[in-house]
Amino acid sequence: MKKTRKCPACGREIFMHAQVCPYCKSETHFTSVDEETPPPVIVEETAHDEPMDESTREEQAQDVAEGVEQAPQETEAHSHGESHLGQYIDHLKRDKEKVKKEYNKKIKSKYSGSTILIVSVIAVLSLIVLGLYIAVQSMEQKTFSLSGTVDNSLKEVLDSVENKLYQSSTIVAKFPDREKHCLYYLQDSHLRIYDAKTNSDTEIDLPALNAKAIVDYNGSGVLSAYLTTNKKHIVIIASRNAGNTEFGLYRLTTDPDNCILEFLDRGRVMHEKDGYVVQSGMRTANYDANGEKVSGLSSTEYENMPKVKEDNTPQKKQEKKVEKPKLPSRESLDEQIKAAPINIDIDPPEKPKRPEL
Repeated sequence: MKKTRKCPACGREIFMHAQVCPYCKSETHFTSVDEETPPPVIVEETAHDEPMDESTREEQAQDVAEGVEQAPQETEAHSHGESHLGQYIDHLKRDKEKVKKEYNKKIKSKYSGSTILIVSVIAVLSLIVLGLYIAVQSMEQKTFSLSGTVDNSLKEVLDSVENKLYQSSTIVAKFPDREKHCLYYLQDSHLRIYDAKTNSDTEIDLPALNAKAIVDYNGSGVLSAYLTTNKKHIVIIASRNAGNTEFGLYRLTTDPDNCILEFLDRGRVMHEKDGYVVQSGMRTANYDANGEKVSGLSSTEYENMPKVKEDNTPQKKQEKKVEKPKLPSRESLDEQIKAAPINIDIDPPEKPKRPEL
């Protein structure tokens, strides 16, 4: 007996009584097991008290005999249908598990490939960032080891000098490293430097370093000095004349072997949290904490600006000139009198006539 048939949709061999194809999931419209197996014959029992003739008894006996003969066949067909149904169910279960395994395998392979790609990209970027960080750290350590290493022996010397100068002076900057090894401080309106390497204490002569630096040492002298945020310069505010009517703003390098003084500006200097403000007349200039000009014009820039000459003379009104007659001089009058003939009238003047009444 043939147990399989071809699916009308996909053409694959499937169970002959399958209502749905396990491959393409389409309806097959095949005859089910229940439709193919005929229903069992129900024999109704007759009452014992009814009389039966011989022909009825013969028919009943024949039906019973046929039923006995058909019972094994129906039982066999029913058991055969149940076996086919069990095979079909097992086949569906196997197909379902197979499809599920294939789906899980595809999903795992897809996500595993993308996961591997993402992890590899993250690993490469992490290695690049780590390499850059190590390179920067090594460069900073190398620079610090060459120029910024603190020498303990020099530090002890500078600390002792600082303790001595603590009450009488103002400490401006201290460099206990091998490159600068010095201490800057203000004492009696003079800026001084102590070199721990040579054990020398000298005054920094600002006018000698720059001819534009004018400091009134007889008056207030150097008023204050501040270390810049980048520690490359010291910004100095000094009085330029008596009465402190004008200050000078200067910038000194912190290299004891190469002291360079730069003239920044002059005027009324005010030290603020973020920098310095210089005012002179109608001009205002702003400098940051490192002594770099932020806005405005410095005194040098203002002096180098081209000046426009203004003509303040009032405009003369255009008046019409009237020629005045010239008066004759005394000499000319005397000459005219001498040249003119003299006529003397002796007759007395006539009396006016009296009006008649």
